[in-house]
Amino acid sequence: MTKEEDDDRRSTPRAPIEDTLFIESVSSSQISIIEPVTASTVNASYSGLQVELDFAVLERAEIALWINGSDNQNRTLISGLVRWVRPTERDTYLVGIELDQESAPAIKQWLDNIY
Repeated sequence: MTKEEDDDRRSTPRAPIEDTLFIESVSSSQISIIEPVTASTVNASYSGLQVELDFAVLERAEIALWINGSDNQNRTLISGLVRWVRPTERDTYLVGIELDQESAPAIKQWLDNIY
């Protein structure tokens, strides 16, 4: 899928956000997370995230991430489905994640606290 096709599929606009998220799990036989792993956000919306990872994940893998609370003390777990993965020139991977509906209140609060 091209970037233009990704843009056309978006149901809500994305805002550029730089934050560090912690990956709780990825349901994929390709990798097994044992130690805490971080992801850097590129942009986010109420329905999805784009993150940068140091490793590739499979499309359609389920992924769970911790986002920081407004006080940077508490974390909230959000989850979704990996929709696409693209390698970068820096030997990292951009990953598009479509969030589950259950994550909508948490991501909305997170975004509202940032803006």
